Amino acid sequence: MKRPFLIVFVTACMQFQLYAQVNSNTQLTPPNNRGIKDVVERLQTLSSNRVIEKAYLHFDRSYYDPGDTIYFKAYITAGERHELTKISGVLHVDLISKSDSVVMQSLILQITNGQAWGDFALPAYIPKGNYRVRAYTQWMQNAGNKYFFDKNIPVTGRSISKVTDAAKTANKKVDVQFFPEGGSFINAVPCRIAFKAVGSDGLGVNIKGVIVDNLNKEVTKFTSAHLGMGQFFVTAEEGKSYKAKITYPDGSVNTVDLPAADAKGMALAVNNEKPGKLSIDINANKPYYLENKNKEINIVIYASGTVKTVKTVLDNQVIGLDLPVNDFKTGIVQVTVFSQAGIPLNERLAFVQNTDVLNLALNAKPTYAPNEKAGITLNVKGGDDKPLTGYFSVAVTDDSRVPADDNTERSILSDLLLSTEVKGYIEQPNYYFSAANADAKASLDILMLTQGYRRFVWNELLNEPAPAITYNPENGLQVSGVMTTKDGKPVANEKVSLLLATSGQSLTATTNADGKFVFRDLGFTDKTKFLLKTENPAIKNKTKITLDKTYNGLPLTANTQPVSKLVDNLPANTKPPETTIVNKVRQPQPGNVKAKDAYRTVSYAGAGNADQVINHKDFKNATKLSDVLSGLVRGVHFEKGVPYLNNSLVVGSGGSALLPMLIVVDGAIGIGNVDNYIPNDIERVEILKGSNASIYGLGAGGGVMLLTSRMGGDDLEANTSVEMSPGLLSIAPQGFYKTRNFYTPRYAVAATANDYTGTVLWNPNLNTDKDGNATFNIVNANKPGNYRMVIEGMDSNGNIGRSVYKYKVQ
Repeated sequence: MKRPFLIVFVTACMQFQLYAQVNSNTQLTPPNNRGIKDVVERLQTLSSNRVIEKAYLHFDRSYYDPGDTIYFKAYITAGERHELTKISGVLHVDLISKSDSVVMQSLILQITNGQAWGDFALPAYIPKGNYRVRAYTQWMQNAGNKYFFDKNIPVTGRSISKVTDAAKTANKKVDVQFFPEGGSFINAVPCRIAFKAVGSDGLGVNIKGVIVDNLNKEVTKFTSAHLGMGQFFVTAEEGKSYKAKITYPDGSVNTVDLPAADAKGMALAVNNEKPGKLSIDINANKPYYLENKNKEINIVIYASGTVKTVKTVLDNQVIGLDLPVNDFKTGIVQVTVFSQAGIPLNERLAFVQNTDVLNLALNAKPTYAPNEKAGITLNVKGGDDKPLTGYFSVAVTDDSRVPADDNTERSILSDLLLSTEVKGYIEQPNYYFSAANADAKASLDILMLTQGYRRFVWNELLNEPAPAITYNPENGLQVSGVMTTKDGKPVANEKVSLLLATSGQSLTATTNADGKFVFRDLGFTDKTKFLLKTENPAIKNKTKITLDKTYNGLPLTANTQPVSKLVDNLPANTKPPETTIVNKVRQPQPGNVKAKDAYRTVSYAGAGNADQVINHKDFKNATKLSDVLSGLVRGVHFEKGVPYLNNSLVVGSGGSALLPMLIVVDGAIGIGNVDNYIPNDIERVEILKGSNASIYGLGAGGGVMLLTSRMGGDDLEANTSVEMSPGLLSIAPQGFYKTRNFYTPRYAVAATANDYTGTVLWNPNLNTDKDGNATFNIVNANKPGNYRMVIEGMDSNGNIGRSVYKYKVQ
């Protein structure tokens, strides 16, 4: 029977995500004699001192082709209630290659009301592969990279170098782990044990088997229910041990020991099947009950920045209560049982689904005509059915050209409410939100048992001082540098002025003992021109100013996410013509590869294998490659940007014709017109003729032009400075990125095949008014098919919403 309890509510003045792990091997000691009061105070202190920021990026689609633009909107939240941040004003976003190098200059975005949006324009010659987009604030670094946004972005296309699929080539060894509910497996008490089977590729493996005791007697059977996860019940008997005999998909069998059952202890069980409440049961076996009869027990429930405590005594072997959770926000609830001395004994995470998730309604039609312009109204309401103002982004894509899987994709719900709250990689994260059924809810509960954990270890929280804050929030940009004498000695206590070149507005800073100066919390767009001036005329000719980079990128870590298989789901009539080339290009030798070249999958041919090499310094100020190369490349001429060897005449039955040169860019087959490439993006041009070109096969009969790009590395020095006169520098530091606008036709004009990329609409700035309404227009594509509209966002109170609407064009 459930008994009434006194429930104490303690709301933290600031919200923070709290992470802990309790298991039978954890050795814990009470911090002092204050017991549960000290536990609550420590939680409150941690909550107020360490507010966590998260970032979620909504992309216009799931994968891209070379030459596409990756559009995204960032939602940056603070605290467990996911309110739009007021802590940071700067977001850093990196595009990272499959070899874990920054592909192009990182973006610095200004955060306004917890939001920012930007884009990466992919070069038309970028090699295909699984790239990553990483986003973070400086404040997030206090928790390492735990709360960074990091997502795989597949880029398809034709490439000479083969892209391997790690999920296919990895060793299929399976790891199976078992997790007793609440962290305790004890004699004579029924125990729910969850399990998870994972292959070496990081993905779940469905298994089945039987549990046997030490006499080889079958106790129960088990079968995984979803992605290698499942559960079963066992009541351990004194003096017995248990094993799992596992059968894998290929028919092979293995035996794994279950955790040993404790002779005495308590078990914690949590049930969230019924809406609006958590059923909590504490079950002590007889030896533990007799030893601790009538001692105080405290239950601490933490969710959404709120602490609830329940106090009772162990006057029965089984204690149960129903906890109302209607006031909790949707998300993870942490339930911990403490002894009278404040020692944590059991812990369990559960996921509560409440009515705070926003209701997004659209007035869209199920069918539209090709090229039809449609006005769409979005209406947003909260759980109380009242209209809400909020901030949203919308993407419309051709589902046949850019197919999406509702289960496997990441969403604002799965990222903010789940992925950042549990340990390890989550396969098919959106399944738990897109599939609103009992199976999805049950699978989510098993996920809480197998991957749920908290950020702190209780013993550290209760007994050790909080670590110091290392990184302060960035509210704006800074321009900094150092003043030295000509021989490099620092110059202290001298004034330096920063002047805006266009208006003459100025700020002044003073150098410190090391000669350093800094102008903080600035707001300016990329490549804004300033003047740096030494104010003391007596030292202008004796000193120099060296400017720091606006942004020093973070070290890159290896991608820990399972590699996505590159897909090419384009209809047959939209695929590019197939070209096969055998790559025999000389690979760079270890020790000879510069850091800036490390990302490349295929090296350039090298001066020793090329007939001619033209370096970037010879054409860095050019506007068109064909114009500058016409005067530099021997024996080559250009016709409308297409290069031809002067002696590449081919004679056939229809007459004679010049054969264009094959363009290869960073190992990928390029576009024939070199004017499609920006000269400043090219590091080197190499010309291969005759036998040197023959290594590229029959398609190289007209010669080969190799272009090596300047992506990444030292070439991306953001700050440029020019000394105008002694003591006066003209500078153009890296500033806030100015986002490209997604082009949407004003009228229903038929698009050509070359204009069509798969994204019909991208709008990152869709805000609802006081009535909960926002309107936007779509000019539908001229291609019949199935289309998909995704809207994501939140209100100012951290309530999150997502809607997926599918319609047809016919």
